[in-house]
Amino acid sequence: MAFSGYAVLWADRRVRALFVAAFFARIPALAAPLVFTLYVVEDLDGTYAQAGIIAAATTVGAAIGSPWRGRLIDRLGMRRAILPSIVAVAILYPVATLSTYVWLIPLSLLMGRFLIPVFSIVRLSLSVMVEESRRRTAFSADSIIAEASFIIGPAAGVLLVTQAGADVALYAIGGCEVLAGLIFWRLNPPTRSPGGSTPPAEPGHVVTRTPFMSVPVVFLFLISGGTMAALIGTDLGIIAELRELDEVGAIGFTYALWGLSSLVGGLIYGSLSRSIRPTYLLLALGLTTIPVGLGGEVWSLSLWVIPTGFLCAPTMTAAAEWIAKLVPEERRGEAMGWQGTAFTIGAATSSPVVGVAIDGVGAWGAFVVGGAIATGIALICWGGQLIPAYRPEHYASVNEISPVE
Repeated sequence: MAFSGYAVLWADRRVRALFVAAFFARIPALAAPLVFTLYVVEDLDGTYAQAGIIAAATTVGAAIGSPWRGRLIDRLGMRRAILPSIVAVAILYPVATLSTYVWLIPLSLLMGRFLIPVFSIVRLSLSVMVEESRRRTAFSADSIIAEASFIIGPAAGVLLVTQAGADVALYAIGGCEVLAGLIFWRLNPPTRSPGGSTPPAEPGHVVTRTPFMSVPVVFLFLISGGTMAALIGTDLGIIAELRELDEVGAIGFTYALWGLSSLVGGLIYGSLSRSIRPTYLLLALGLTTIPVGLGGEVWSLSLWVIPTGFLCAPTMTAAAEWIAKLVPEERRGEAMGWQGTAFTIGAATSSPVVGVAIDGVGAWGAFVVGGAIATGIALICWGGQLIPAYRPEHYASVNEISPVE
């Protein structure tokens, strides 16, 4: 392991500015779902089921919009691609505070579609700015920063709602997202290497697009969705388990250990000299998620989430690392967008299944179902990769990543 790679990254002014911008840009995005839930329940006198519909509408919009925005970045460059998102966010959030619940549903769909693509921008820019030998460290560092934003975002949203009201919180989130978009527009991080093979398209100019979809890339999208199934199972399972134990006040403590272990896992993975194949990481993540329900006390539950948390950031980092390796640079933004869609679909499809398990057998069912889905997907992808033509190395270009076999 070599932790000095993080110092080298931080010494690069462009990379440092990108990390700082990403940290602040993710905070309002992570606060928004909780604030919208409280807005529907408290200000609009709705139910949690109605709040769930709003969340689902945003999810569908994000799933549709991620590949589209990534394609725009590939074709037009970052500045021209992000401008519609900045304008849309500036309009939609203020309008949302004035709308009825019925109108909030299509507004949420549009918010998801025009969500500023922080994930795609950061990962795409890092794949260009950082040489391939340091890409694993760079993606791990971004995962660590995302974990830090996750710790702050929801807490900041709750504070805003309790101190100023949900409508003011929505104005603040919209304003912060616009500011984040403007910061990225000002930074204009590169999304194409100097002298890249396909420059951004000029008006009226037709560009022949290189295909990027292959079986190994589809496997990586499946792995990304499976990762979210394990995370959703752990997320909902923690809440349900602590409610059963009548220890809801300990949610923050257990979540903190879960997030901290993920942060440490990402830090260590980024310092490794060799890549671990995402299939193996997802298999380990699924297998460590299944037994978390054995924790019958706050302290034991908190200890059981440490191993699964430790594997979260490395699994997501490894998937992004291999996508950047297997996809041509001129299509990488769209591919990162499809990975974002895979994350979204994985979360959206696993949530109701995990919920049914909790209702049917109790909190432990969430961990079993989420872990089993992740394990099943890992085994399917592993079986597919046994076919020589579908091994990721078969598609990798020069300077191949050295996987752990």
